[in-house]
Amino acid sequence: MRRQGIALTLAALVATSGVRAGPARAQEASPGDVPTVAVLDFSSFMMGDAGMGSVNLGKAITAMLVTEFSNRPGIRVIERAQLNEMLREQDLVLSGRVDESSAIEIGKLLGAQYILIGQASSIADNLRMDIRAVDVETSEIVAVLKMSDETSELLSVVVALADQFGEQLNLVPPSERPEVESIPVQATIAFSRAVDYEDRGEIEQAIEQYERTLEIHPSHRDAQRALERLRGES
Repeated sequence: MRRQGIALTLAALVATSGVRAGPARAQEASPGDVPTVAVLDFSSFMMGDAGMGSVNLGKAITAMLVTEFSNRPGIRVIERAQLNEMLREQDLVLSGRVDESSAIEIGKLLGAQYILIGQASSIADNLRMDIRAVDVETSEIVAVLKMSDETSELLSVVVALADQFGEQLNLVPPSERPEVESIPVQATIAFSRAVDYEDRGEIEQAIEQYERTLEIHPSHRDAQRALERLRGES
């Protein structure tokens, strides 16, 4: 459960710079259309105990955002496997920060209307996340989302940011959702390593780390989803 002290700001850059708001675009679409979103890996760093400095937190955040969006009506999210396959086919390598022009080109290749790019940091269990949502067609920034909390509240941050982006697109929020739980930092570390292994095609190691995630936090929804997918493919 999110705490009352959580810090959340949303800046829709409509009043400054003349940026067009996301809701107007969503309302213009025909009834059968839904906005398509691609979430690129965040640039990130993690500093703290237990070797957290070597963990790619950005991949974990991207995977969690994809899961969150995939459970919501009125929006389509591009799965990580599809994104990674396209990047390999185009000989594109994403490492570190991705500039907006590159992100827009990737969005066009994927057929996405919106691309989400961002940064995340976790220092001594203090988490900060920044996301920019870019309209692929116009290259305009439709939203800037920022949030801070403890790293153990990572899922709460992901859900809240997805809610805010949904509001920008004028989407109906989920009618039902499971209670958002705190995730132990060690489970986030294991999950981050699992996603990295999976992206590199090292499936056995990925499964091992997803299983490790569930040992620490048995209700970790993204690890459960990943194991179901990988075991179904094996």
